[in-house]
Amino acid sequence: ALNVLNDFWESVREQYKPFEVQALSAAIGSNVYKHEIPGGQYTNLLFQSNQLGLSGRFGEVKKAYALANKLLGDIPKVTPSSKTVGDLAQFIVGLKISEEELIENAANLPLPNSVVEYFQGALGPPPGGFPEPFRTNVLKGRPLKDGRPCFEGRPGAELPPYDFETAEKDLKEAYGDQRITFKEVLSHALYPQVFKDYLAFEKEYGTIETLPTHVFLRPMQVGEENLVN
Repeated sequence: ALNVLNDFWESVREQYKPFEVQALSAAIGSNVYKHEIPGGQYTNLLFQSNQLGLSGRFGEVKKAYALANKLLGDIPKVTPSSKTVGDLAQFIVGLKISEEELIENAANLPLPNSVVEYFQGALGPPPGGFPEPFRTNVLKGRPLKDGRPCFEGRPGAELPPYDFETAEKDLKEAYGDQRITFKEVLSHALYPQVFKDYLAFEKEYGTIETLPTHVFLRPMQVGEENLVN
């Protein structure tokens, strides 16, 4: 039975081979206990580092990730908190700045928005509290839009109740009754811009759920035919 499953997943992996990252093999090792980069973030962070001009310096980024995690309070690293740690790590490597310089000059440094918002409490308070004096320095001259220095408690608790009925009505007027179900209403509530972008893509290219995986991932060759149900 296991051999059948193994054969199946080998064929699936072959479809996604163009997206494999050779450097990912470096993520498999005991050094994960030092940098603590989540597996799901590793390849994204590697790609972002290359885009930021840090090619060949990912070893430094991994060390800086551990430092950034400590500076943020050794937080649970899930989306979006892990992104905050990664953004700060790349910032540290890009500026070649020490821990002491970062803390002392935080008020005047062009810190990533995710870091500023984290210390403003946009993700809620971390389990161990915000590290000082780093937080105080980050918040100097960076108030919330309403003038407060930061959120108190969980930011979501301040949100008004979501009006699902009005949202459904508006979406059906924009996209038609047949296209909008409660699933679409929820998708729009959670990720409004992503939802709109997807429907714009769908309008231009049609539904793609029934495309074979290899056709979706790689362009068809001249003369190639595929049957789509």
